[in-house]
Amino acid sequence: MDINETDIKKIYTLAIKSHRENNLIAAEKLYNQVLKINSYHFESNFYLASLYAQKNNLDKSKDFFKKAIKIQPNYALSYSNLAAVLKELNEFEEAIKVCEEAIKIDPNNVSSLINLGAILKELGRFKESINACEQVIKIDSKNVMAYQNLALALIELGEITEAINCYNKLAKIESNYEKYYENLGQLNIVLGNNKEAIKFYQLAIKNDPEKLNNYYHLSGLDKKILNTHLKEIINKILLKDEKNYKNLAFANFLLSKYEAGLKNYEKEFNYLLKGHSYFLASEKKQYKNDIEYWLDVLPNNEEINKFKISNKKTENQNSLKPIFIVGVPRSGSTLVEKIITSGSEKVLAGEEIGILSILVKRNVIKKESIYNDIKKLKLTLIERYKQRKLVLDKDSNTFTDKTLDNFFYIGLIKEIFPNAKVINCKRKPIESIMSILKNNLPAIPWTHNLEHIFKYFDIYYKTIAHYEKTIPNFIYSLDYEKLVHEPEIESKKLMKFCDLPWDQKCLEFYKRKDLISKTASNIQIRQAIYKDSLKKYLPYKKFLYEHGKKYSWFNIT
Repeated sequence: MDINETDIKKIYTLAIKSHRENNLIAAEKLYNQVLKINSYHFESNFYLASLYAQKNNLDKSKDFFKKAIKIQPNYALSYSNLAAVLKELNEFEEAIKVCEEAIKIDPNNVSSLINLGAILKELGRFKESINACEQVIKIDSKNVMAYQNLALALIELGEITEAINCYNKLAKIESNYEKYYENLGQLNIVLGNNKEAIKFYQLAIKNDPEKLNNYYHLSGLDKKILNTHLKEIINKILLKDEKNYKNLAFANFLLSKYEAGLKNYEKEFNYLLKGHSYFLASEKKQYKNDIEYWLDVLPNNEEINKFKISNKKTENQNSLKPIFIVGVPRSGSTLVEKIITSGSEKVLAGEEIGILSILVKRNVIKKESIYNDIKKLKLTLIERYKQRKLVLDKDSNTFTDKTLDNFFYIGLIKEIFPNAKVINCKRKPIESIMSILKNNLPAIPWTHNLEHIFKYFDIYYKTIAHYEKTIPNFIYSLDYEKLVHEPEIESKKLMKFCDLPWDQKCLEFYKRKDLISKTASNIQIRQAIYKDSLKKYLPYKKFLYEHGKKYSWFNIT
């Protein structure tokens, strides 16, 4: 053994020891010392890549995993780890290729199959994601992560009962099954099984009495839990749980409900803001890129803003008649969708599926043209709709897509689906904003900060105005307040616009046994349309004034 090899062995041994002791600074220096002597030392490249992943220096991690792969191209774990890093960097297409390389080397590589399933789910390719999860389960029938990812993909496809079955299988695998009570509570709300949902939330509380999100969800089903005993629990947590931002968020959300009951509007409002501030802090890392994307990157994308209808015909352009329901959250969109899909003519419902958003985002992030190949984009869209069982070989070619942020792509929708219908759900801004604050929406990152909310609303109003001017008569604006006060008149107008027959069933959607809703409106839509007081949100207007005064749309009454 020469001097260099001896030095490498000593330094590398010290590097591994420091790494295991979580002394990352020392380990990084030692790995780099090895690589100065021998840049092709596989283990140092591999573990330095892992170290950079731990430090969240993902670009460096990616580079070193790629070096490790060049040195040892048949080591599957390098590919698997690289794929995980690429996923975090939103480089999904490359991550898929890397996973597939790992699986070629080792078809039973569970970590690569799990990564592949997670990435495909992120891209909205849910059937492929399910296939990857099922492959893992064939290899390892007790793999917890595979069942978890499978359940999430099934939920996205609306296969709620099958998702519940996944969690029931997890009960036989995991000893601490109690952590899934919350999931089962939420899924039963989606199905309208409120008694079952209450049971699971009560079990979740029994298992962990200080986890406040379960009380919060239960309070939406049973207001009786907002008692003095719960308030004592909340106050104890506020005193001791200084760093658990998620728990502090729900503590404040719950306290806002107490004040709302007493009509102490200012206290309620302040608790809501504090709750959202904590919630945003708890998801800061996950939300950061998405907030930037929705508030800055996408609205300033020149290709979207400058896009003009080309009037080029695409194949089979008349075969599909999707109905796109757009707007801001809490604007009555779920109600509109249930009216449309409850009539005598069968219309398949696609609730918040995000297919077009996912495809556009991929191109925007990669700085690639969105409109370069319209035919290919349309075929991809149709394939994704088929996966969701919205486009069938036999049956109606009319279906809904209630992805609210599709208002960004109305020009693209017109180009791909010239026979599409676009319904813009309008509600008084103060009502939508306060409803967003009162209903925690964890899937929408910009809803937890007033500045973000107002900025997004302003983008929405400007975008709708732009498309109403450039594509006249393509968008039908439906006023929520008119709909709830004159449901028959307004629903008839709506159905006429959609070229669908109206009957009384349109307004009796709440009687349907197959009613499913994953939105914050999942309880309201199981009741008949009721006339909410137009003055309900007026007490909050003065609290929103400082943010709203610079926007002309804020004063819409």
